[in-house]
Amino acid sequence: MNRAEQQSPPPEIIQDAGLPCGEGPMWDPDGQCLYWTDAMGRAVYRYDRQRGAVTCLTDAVHAASIVLHRQGGLILGGAEGFFHWRADQPLRLVAGECDGKPALRINDLIADPQGRVFGGQEAFREDGPYEPGYLFRVDPDGSIRIVEEGLHLANGMGFSPDLTSFYLTDTIQRRIYRYDYDPATGEISGRRTLIELDRQDGLLDGMTVDREGFLWVARWFGGAISRFDPDGVLERVIEVPAAQPSSVTFGGPDLDELYVTSAATRWESPLAPAGHDYDLPRGGPVFRFRPGIQGRDEFRAVV
Repeated sequence: MNRAEQQSPPPEIIQDAGLPCGEGPMWDPDGQCLYWTDAMGRAVYRYDRQRGAVTCLTDAVHAASIVLHRQGGLILGGAEGFFHWRADQPLRLVAGECDGKPALRINDLIADPQGRVFGGQEAFREDGPYEPGYLFRVDPDGSIRIVEEGLHLANGMGFSPDLTSFYLTDTIQRRIYRYDYDPATGEISGRRTLIELDRQDGLLDGMTVDREGFLWVARWFGGAISRFDPDGVLERVIEVPAAQPSSVTFGGPDLDELYVTSAATRWESPLAPAGHDYDLPRGGPVFRFRPGIQGRDEFRAVV
């Protein structure tokens, strides 16, 4: 991959708790706060931007990813399925299986304009054979269905600003797929590869789409965030002071702050670039960059 380097001021550190796998950042414009998870634990965190304070909201459920809910609270996706969390109510299971298949090991989520929730599985196992997994869609009536299969580690998702395209990352394949998307029905079709990395560039992880329709993608083992145009052409690279950035989202009053989660875990893997230096800082903090570009509000769930 050709690297278009972009000079950027050093990031601020929002939290430096050394999380094994910080993940799933989601900005709440109403509360001016950021949510994220520890995907290797059972914690969901909130950063109050006005107060500069970080709190742990819950340790009652495993969560790898988050979307906001229109009626308040969060939809959490994790090892046990899809849950609705609200501070003033018991945890509600939204979906835990689909067509007799447990909808477990949900790794990433996104809501669409109608409040549906897409959630992709982590099927990959480094220690032995495994069956590829699925992308599920939970509809507003609570029904759940499989909408894509053959995924090894489903990750970052997004929509083009005109809502004609849906993006889905498969980390193990080092690919981002582009689908035709129908916002009226929630159907996706016509999968084709938009972006594919070489081994030396690391693994594609979480992502977001900015106001101009460009994709911002965390590169695990790559120590960077890459911005690609809608045709999949690299536009810039922002270096991260951590080898394992995991996901990204825009936030702040003007949606011009880029929040990046990262992971402290030491995962020595043949998927890493050849000669990868494991003595580099792995990660663990949540970073804030100011790239001079605006993001968009994310859609909210109604399931």
